[in-house]
Amino acid sequence: MKPCSIRKLPEGIQVGFTLIELMVVMSMVALIAALAIPSWNTMVVNNRIRAAVNDWTQSLYFARSEAIRQNTRITICASSDGSSCTASGYEAGWIVKTELPAITGTILQDTLPVQRATLTPNTNSARSITFLPNGLPEGNFAGFRLMVRDDPAVDDALSKYICVARTGRARVYTNAQYLALSGSC
Repeated sequence: MKPCSIRKLPEGIQVGFTLIELMVVMSMVALIAALAIPSWNTMVVNNRIRAAVNDWTQSLYFARSEAIRQNTRITICASSDGSSCTASGYEAGWIVKTELPAITGTILQDTLPVQRATLTPNTNSARSITFLPNGLPEGNFAGFRLMVRDDPAVDDALSKYICVARTGRARVYTNAQYLALSGSC
């Protein structure tokens, strides 16, 4: 076996980074991280709100299509236990159920509680939506608005509004778009 030979550098040549070079690189990394973290937080909040909006609109479309398909009344209501309508907010979850049998109905869909998003219905609307066999909302329906936001104390620019029109169609608006509509669906 041939012995391993290690090359030695000539005397006086230094290899490595100086303290100044390391400090410059560390400060550049810190600056880039400081710029990236706020964008990351905004992205996380946007995704949380978008997930809650998608869950709710999916339930609306499902309830409307099931009302037409089954030729019966289908209700979406807040539910904290997943088996009956309750007075709790939609953050605790919601169910999609048939109206028959009259008292309990059959649960078609149970949605889990929404994590760190607030779903607030407007004060003028009922706490539930019932779709008729023709796919239209029941009664003299003036529109149902559900606000989805990350912080319940703040109406911020990231919040979304889900408006259900008299025709049963759901639309999602940003805060600015909704304010331009003068608060109506």
